Amino acid sequence: MGDPGQTPYPQQPYGQQPYGGYAAPQNHKDAVTSLVLGIVSLVMCGFVTGIPAMILGRRAKREIQASGGALGGEGMATAGFVTGLISTVIAGLAFVLVVLVFAFGGAISNTFEQTCTTVGSSQQSSC
Repeated sequence: MGDPGQTPYPQQPYGQQPYGGYAAPQNHKDAVTSLVLGIVSLVMCGFVTGIPAMILGRRAKREIQASGGALGGEGMATAGFVTGLISTVIAGLAFVLVVLVFAFGGAISNTFEQTCTTVGSSQQSSC
């Protein structure tokens, strides 16, 4: 064998992987930003961060694919786009629901007042 104080595997130079392994490519900065914005949009902001998450996610995905493997983070870019899309759709549906509640609430209230006035004019009313 070798010297008792010697390690069985030689020290690798800084930045190199042993046994011919490759370091993972660096993540695209817009992919990380897109994922963060997408998660924040799901939790609290809806449109405000959902739309930028979708834009950054698409752009990052295109640039990652064009880099030929030099950049990573395609999964994060996709996740950021999808979470931004989901939160934007939910926020849009919530907005439509609020508008419908106000519209129908106003129509029902107006109908109730007209009915109450019609009945009240012929007799005393407690409306």
